[in-house]
Amino acid sequence: MRRRSSVRARTTIAATLIFGVALTTGGVGLVTVLRSTMTDNVDIALRLRASDIGALLEAGAQPKTVAIVNEEDSFIQIVNGERVVASSVNVEGQGAVSGVPPGTVYTANLNPVDDSAFRVFVSSVLTSTGPLTVIVGNTLAPVNNTVRVTLITLAIGLPLLSLFAGAMTWIVVGRALRPVEGIRAEVAEIGATDLHRRVPPSTTDDEIGRLADTMNHMLDRIESGSIRQRRFVSNASHELRTPIATIRHQLEVALQHQGTTDWPSVAGDVLDEDVRMQRLVDDLLWLARNDEGDRGRTRLIDLDEVARNQARRQAPRSSVSTDLSEIGAGQVRGDEDELTRVVQNLVDNALRHAESKIAVIVRSDGSGHVVVHIDDDGPGVPEKLREEIFERFTRGDEARTRDDGGAGLGLAIAGEIAARHRGMLTVARSPLGGARFTLTLPDARKD
Repeated sequence: MRRRSSVRARTTIAATLIFGVALTTGGVGLVTVLRSTMTDNVDIALRLRASDIGALLEAGAQPKTVAIVNEEDSFIQIVNGERVVASSVNVEGQGAVSGVPPGTVYTANLNPVDDSAFRVFVSSVLTSTGPLTVIVGNTLAPVNNTVRVTLITLAIGLPLLSLFAGAMTWIVVGRALRPVEGIRAEVAEIGATDLHRRVPPSTTDDEIGRLADTMNHMLDRIESGSIRQRRFVSNASHELRTPIATIRHQLEVALQHQGTTDWPSVAGDVLDEDVRMQRLVDDLLWLARNDEGDRGRTRLIDLDEVARNQARRQAPRSSVSTDLSEIGAGQVRGDEDELTRVVQNLVDNALRHAESKIAVIVRSDGSGHVVVHIDDDGPGVPEKLREEIFERFTRGDEARTRDDGGAGLGLAIAGEIAARHRGMLTVARSPLGGARFTLTLPDARKD
């Protein structure tokens, strides 16, 4: 089971931790720089004091007059060899503090009892009576006190600042995610009967606004698909009901008059209705597979051969003459069964509506396309219906007669197959006076 978690809580925790780590790192850096800077200032002061004392000794001043100071935070020792010849009052009577070479600066603990740290600098001075060593020191108590106060301040302030940052993150993220929660709540209430509902649109052009727009577009597509599916089921049921009812009626009548029934005629009528129903079921199955994204195998196809074969195969069943004189070479890439179905549907449609003649034309238009024209001399397609006839279960008034037998799927299937092959199917006025259906597909030789 998936554990519930909150984006708001995770974001707040992450922001608080990151902010806390950043502040802690900055605080450590601040304390380090502060201690280093203050210690450097003490070192500079020691060097200046040692330089001043050395200048006085070089000028002939007596060591005792130079070293007499009465300060608790600093000291001076003047050493000749290993003997202290002068010192400040606070280290009077003590031996030399340092035995390190001249020029050295270091930290020493001169009183282990109170843990008082001093910064010590050693320098050498050449006087008229010989070389002397000057040792000067200064307490680090101010440095340590300042660093200690800073650490205490940071120890109290950093957690408070982290908590403040977490609180602000919680508030800001909550306000930012409030529209998302509104979208989620609205979508959660939308069921199969509420597909007309939409999530609240956003007034800002940001990620939340684009999410709301995308969600509404998705709901538009779902609603359109649902409406299309319901219409598809309704139309399919209606179309199937007619041949089933016809078959049942003919059989019931025949059974009531068994002695006078022409059973071969009844069988022929039932067979015609069965063929009609089988054709409808095949079309419905194709549409279902197409809606599920089923795709056939693609290869090179001689579209001229497909057109010629379909025209010759269907022409003997009709008294309409078929003109194939303008079929030229045309090669495309696609699924042969589907493209054969397109040509078959178009030829069948032309034969059913022509009065005396149809013409099949195949040629390359020189711009990278193969064009198939199928003309008839029938009544044509009114201009207001030239787009509607490619919709599923759409038929013109004449096509609705039982003799025509169409279910309004042939041209819809042909149009969808053409679109799947990066082509198009259109209808216009034919030079023969009827309808001209034009199938345009990419030329495989120039694609």
